Amino acid sequence: MIKVKVQMDQGFITKMTIKGHAKSNEHGKDLVCAGVSSICVGMLNALDELCHDQFDCKYSDGYIQVETSSQTHDIQLLLKTLLIQLQTVEFVHKQFIKITKQEV
Repeated sequence: MIKVKVQMDQGFITKMTIKGHAKSNEHGKDLVCAGVSSICVGMLNALDELCHDQFDCKYSDGYIQVETSSQTHDIQLLLKTLLIQLQTVEFVHKQFIKITKQEV
């Protein structure tokens, strides 16, 4: 299962961790994992291009962590867009992805 943990501070996303694999099909045919990976990598590219000095990122197989202290419109818009995209996947594939939010 893919687990997404979103930490928020007064409505601002401060940290997002995406880890695990969906295991909705065999390796190479897992469309849920491929979809989540595509969403995340695309958003990381957008963050790097548009907000490159406003966030920290860790990335490895089955693990992505984005952290920021920035409350600027651009980075928050991108992070909220990432969250909405992942929530869309969760809505359709609840058995393979779980999103939790935590106010810090």
